[in-house]
Amino acid sequence: MTQTLVHMAIVATVALSAAALGCAQTAAERRAASPRLAERVKQDTVTGRVHEVGAKYVSIRESGGDTQRVRVDDHTKMDRVAVGDHVKAYVSEDGYATTIQRESE
Repeated sequence: MTQTLVHMAIVATVALSAAALGCAQTAAERRAASPRLAERVKQDTVTGRVHEVGAKYVSIRESGGDTQRVRVDDHTKMDRVAVGDHVKAYVSEDGYATTIQRESE
């Protein structure tokens, strides 16, 4: 009986530790930008510097001077971006960005 209780206590401790590690990530870390293969193949990309960041969009100025506004929401995988960052956005036909990742220059 005592051995069973010790075994259950060990299992419970391991489970709680694993749950705590999962919760330790911030929302931004859980949404880290890593496009899937399907995104890379099927979606258009917009590359340039972040011009403006809104609650539901990111405005990206491309090297040619054109500015594209892409929609974002809680499902968008996105690195932490700020105005001036060089980014690559994977954008669906309806203008929704599925992934936005910072790029090194």
